[in-house]
Amino acid sequence: MKLAIIYEPTFPKLTESAYSQTYRDMFLAVIDRFEEVQHITDSCSAKDIEADVIVIYDIHSSHHIQIDGLDKHKAVKYTYFNDPHQQEFKGKYRIGPKVHKLGPEERVRRALLRGVDYIICPYQTGYYEFIAPYLSNPNDMLFWFPPAPSYKHYPLRLRPLSKRHHKILGNGAIDNIEGYAFRRWAYSQPETFYMTHTYNRPDVPRGANYGDLLCRFAASLALCSCYVVPKYLEIPLAGCVCFAQDQEDYRKMGFKNLENCFFVNQDTFKNAANMFLNSLPGDIYYQKVAREGQKLIESQWTAECFADALYNHAKSKGANHERQSRRNLHADVRTTADTTVCA
Repeated sequence: MKLAIIYEPTFPKLTESAYSQTYRDMFLAVIDRFEEVQHITDSCSAKDIEADVIVIYDIHSSHHIQIDGLDKHKAVKYTYFNDPHQQEFKGKYRIGPKVHKLGPEERVRRALLRGVDYIICPYQTGYYEFIAPYLSNPNDMLFWFPPAPSYKHYPLRLRPLSKRHHKILGNGAIDNIEGYAFRRWAYSQPETFYMTHTYNRPDVPRGANYGDLLCRFAASLALCSCYVVPKYLEIPLAGCVCFAQDQEDYRKMGFKNLENCFFVNQDTFKNAANMFLNSLPGDIYYQKVAREGQKLIESQWTAECFADALYNHAKSKGANHERQSRRNLHADVRTTADTTVCA
């Protein structure tokens, strides 16, 4: 199949210097998966696009490209919505260019005007809370796949726990937002080996080198009350024991407490952490938990798995697919009550 991928080449998350390589990994994996790829980075006419599948890889709805007649193009069309809670924002990235991000209603409206058939969203809970209220058939339009790292950044992932630091790594942002309340607390506990965010300490490995950092530790924390953020996949892929804040999406991915991860909250964290820390390095039970989590990610939830899933989904729909988006375009836009969101 032929793919046309629409994107902004200077978008910070697509650069080699990005703090997280997850979204770049998924982008590159999709490009590698298709037989022919046409890159669309500037405004044009849809008549110039020769493709069976079109992916608008504009994860924050901040690339305001104009493509005349896109809604009439015969290809199966996808658009990527990260951070479904995102509200309209005009400003500047911490590192990067000025940006104008659209809010939920305008994201949906533009997608429908473009004739988009499917919305790729990494977070089901966020999709149904923030995006679905503006769609007449949200179940039919969701293509769910969590934020998936590439195994290529984890060459040391089979290192046994006995060869790693017998510690529980806490690393990443602890911004003062609701979704990180438990993370902030856990990172401050003596059971956690806290390593500050790379933004505050430039020598902390980031990007393509982040996998090597994880592979030095026997365990790490994946904590967020909002979504299954990249850490939930990066940590088990690295072969670490994953202590995770419980998430419905994580369970749907196949994660089970005591089998391939440990679900923790503020009441259970210290006991679970100390049981691990007081065990012998390389304990057979913890090694099995780590390996089972790793196998689950490797087999179903890498960037390469995402590309395969997208390819097969598009192939199953075919060129003469039913235009769900056309029906949405004529549906009444519904509104939803204000809600508290997190980053």
